[in-house]
Amino acid sequence: MKKLKTIIAIIMGVVMMLGLFGCTVKNSRGEKVKLEKSGTCGPDMKWEYDRLSKTLTITGSGEMDTPNDYMWSDYPIKKLEISEGVTSIGRNAFYSNHRLTGELILPQSLERIEEFAFYGCDGLTGNLVIPDKVETVEGYAFTRCSGFTGIKLSSSLKVIGDEAFKELSEAAGELKLPDGLETVGRSAFYKCGKLSGGLMIPDSVTDLGYYAFSQCGFDGPLHLPEGIKVIPGNCFNYSESFTGPLEIPSSVEIIDDSAFRGCGFDGELTLHDGISFIGDYAFDNCRNLTGRLEIPDSVAYIGEAAFEDDESFTGLKLPEGLKAIRTKSFSSCKGMTGELKIPDSVRIIGDRAFWDAGFDGDLYLPEGLMSIGSGSFAGCGNITSLGDLPDTLLHIKEDAFINCVSVKGEISIPDNVYSIGEDAFKGCTEITGVTFGKNLLSIGRSAFLGCDKLKKAEFTGPVPDYYTEDKEASFPEACKVRTDKDVPDMLMAWKDKSEEKAPADVESGVEKDEPYYWTQSLVGEDFCGAGKYANIVLRFDDHDFEVLINDRTISKTEYYADKNAHQDEQVVYTDGFFCRDGWVGNLEYGSGFGRADILYATLVHDDGSSEEIVFHTESEETIYIDLPDGEKYPVIKDEIVRYEF
Repeated sequence: MKKLKTIIAIIMGVVMMLGLFGCTVKNSRGEKVKLEKSGTCGPDMKWEYDRLSKTLTITGSGEMDTPNDYMWSDYPIKKLEISEGVTSIGRNAFYSNHRLTGELILPQSLERIEEFAFYGCDGLTGNLVIPDKVETVEGYAFTRCSGFTGIKLSSSLKVIGDEAFKELSEAAGELKLPDGLETVGRSAFYKCGKLSGGLMIPDSVTDLGYYAFSQCGFDGPLHLPEGIKVIPGNCFNYSESFTGPLEIPSSVEIIDDSAFRGCGFDGELTLHDGISFIGDYAFDNCRNLTGRLEIPDSVAYIGEAAFEDDESFTGLKLPEGLKAIRTKSFSSCKGMTGELKIPDSVRIIGDRAFWDAGFDGDLYLPEGLMSIGSGSFAGCGNITSLGDLPDTLLHIKEDAFINCVSVKGEISIPDNVYSIGEDAFKGCTEITGVTFGKNLLSIGRSAFLGCDKLKKAEFTGPVPDYYTEDKEASFPEACKVRTDKDVPDMLMAWKDKSEEKAPADVESGVEKDEPYYWTQSLVGEDFCGAGKYANIVLRFDDHDFEVLINDRTISKTEYYADKNAHQDEQVVYTDGFFCRDGWVGNLEYGSGFGRADILYATLVHDDGSSEEIVFHTESEETIYIDLPDGEKYPVIKDEIVRYEF
């Protein structure tokens, strides 16, 4: 018995010595670190750690000073006591401390919580209550503190930093933002998926960050602050349970990319005059927005897929002055009815712009329109008439009007149209006749197949390269195709020309044994022509590339590329290739707006004259977009360097 008492006394002595001099533990990286027992953390502040009870006590007054970054990150803490008088929690004080547990009680004297103070402290539980004197919660202060079950903010709060409350995934209930709040930083409440009720952002807020309320669980209405000018990208995206109407304040000038993508609003969308820019995917997949979509005339730019899949809108008014309708801007807006009038200012309609939309009246296309993109009106089965196609039109691209089954009667293709793409009018069962203008050069396969009532097709100019084989025919079998015997056959002329050697005045490169490494960025992409060459595609493989017109190979040639030049000066070298109207030598590579890559070329005609042409990897309207110096958003240029607009 006496021996046992001696052993116990020795153990107690060791424990006491450890308490006096600290101990060693493993941190989250498996490294051994020494835990001190006490110290200072500010001019008038002290701290003490009780290892037995795992209690950290901070006493004194004033701002916390944490001279050692991640000061208490490795301490097992079951109870944190911070005395009244402390006015700040220092930077990185408890950074990623997964062993800090229990409820967090902050002193009422607190005025500021510095960045990363409690970052990743996922063992904290209960409601997070920010005391009423706190004016600033800096960036990342509570990021991924996933154990909190609610959030109560300070009534004095002015600044919420970037990611301050990001991924508080278990925090439920309403979020009350205080009057006087000025800034909500980037991703401030990102993925707070259990927050509920409406969200009222006070009018005092002048600055919202990207992703600020993205993927939150709000299931009530949203009030946006009057006076705010920019709704940043992804600010509310995929907060799917918002209800009620959505009114954009009259002060807003820019609605950035994906700002409201996937939101659940089930009322009308109100856009006030003064908005100039609606970004890519801004309202994409807002399936429950109702009423007629009225876009004010102040809007100069509507981005790609801006209103895609918004199937409950009942009509559309586009802004006067709009220069281009971007790819998929109104795709799958099935609920839109009535006529569709494209403003006189529009020059290009992008790919799938109105794909599968529900309009059931006439389509009015403006004079000045240059190009109708791939699938622009595909599946718009209730459009009753195409009206008079504009004389300025250069191209009707593949699938443009496929399955527009309600378009009736004869149609006339204007003289300036160079090309009609594959499946362009396929399945338009009520078309009875078509007359082509005198400049038509190419018709894609199946362009008019399935047009069961089409009995005649008449060419007034050259015989284009239309497909006559049964499996790839451009016209139904019963259609009579009439041509003038004295006009050239374009397909034969192109094939003959492509077998010639490039003339001496076509600048070309010197043949190399193998392509340089950066050419891999060309492989797998179709570079489509722009302007009047929009029916031409350059298709690259490892060593060669093909020149195609409406997917028919016209010529094939070797190429290589200069790896040593700066990206903006990279050149694709060839020995010259034929390209429908002339010869091209080398191609200059550059990056365009957004995701587009661009190849610039000089095309030389037989008479020695030349013109600059462009090939690109995106929908055609993309390359007409530029970001002028001093501007905050892209605009459509009236004049384009290297070719006409």
